[in-house]
Amino acid sequence: MTIKRFRHIGVQAFLAERQGLLHSYDKAKLQMGDDYVKTDHGNVAENVFRNWLNSFLPKRFAATKGYIITPNLEHNIPLEEWDIIIYDALEAPILFSKESSNQAIPIEYVRGVLEVKATLNPENTSRATKKLLKLKSFIGTNESSRYPQYLCDPFVSGLVFFETAVDKFKDYRISLDNIATIYQQESDIKFIGGLILRSQKEKSHSGYLKALVSDTPIDFPDVFEMSSEFQYSIRYPNNKYGCFGSMTFNINNFQNFIFDLLEYIKGTKDRGMSSLYGLDFENSENSHLFHLVQNENKT
Repeated sequence: MTIKRFRHIGVQAFLAERQGLLHSYDKAKLQMGDDYVKTDHGNVAENVFRNWLNSFLPKRFAATKGYIITPNLEHNIPLEEWDIIIYDALEAPILFSKESSNQAIPIEYVRGVLEVKATLNPENTSRATKKLLKLKSFIGTNESSRYPQYLCDPFVSGLVFFETAVDKFKDYRISLDNIATIYQQESDIKFIGGLILRSQKEKSHSGYLKALVSDTPIDFPDVFEMSSEFQYSIRYPNNKYGCFGSMTFNINNFQNFIFDLLEYIKGTKDRGMSSLYGLDFENSENSHLFHLVQNENKT
């Protein structure tokens, strides 16, 4: 007799990786709890996620903090330090290093850029979005495959937040609206969306922020705690109507984001689910940040 399982062997161990990231983050917050200026846990969030990526990604790829270098002589913008650059580790030379950990990667070998913040709130999403929008200076048409001056496919950008920290739904919506500006018509930045490692309501749940698109105006962003609907200043895929956010928080969003990211940087992402590894069908309940708790919080 075959027993149907709803969670394959190894799921709990995989989800423990997420817990390890959060444990390091929480430890940092406790250690700097009495500090006058509380910034260290944000740096720790960035470091632990980058280190974890290096243990997870195939050896073909590596993750570093550092700089994107282009041979484009018209690019006269000062060096920008990126939280996480994912690059082709088998092919890319390291042009130079600063402070031992910040490395300079030639533009043609860059496969992904992630900005990492400790908490999702209006201030942090505004800062992270403005940073990713600076990728516009690296976007263009390469006239020579031998001497590329702009980012090459496959490439994707994204955001990572370790937790949500918003008191009211309107602040959460402002945070989502900030991120949605990455879809501005002039940006042309390839964007996977964002990962929230821990919901402030259900600690075992993560959020996967991405665009929801439709041929017609979307009339339920409030129900699913999505961003405001954008029709004019924001271009969602194929110029359709859209809003942005995580329709639900659940235990499987961490896996979904991570394996989508892997497929994007490999250049093999399609519309289907990227992987069945790490999915927990036994714990399939969903949650939201506010409207399933108290409607009065949505002010």
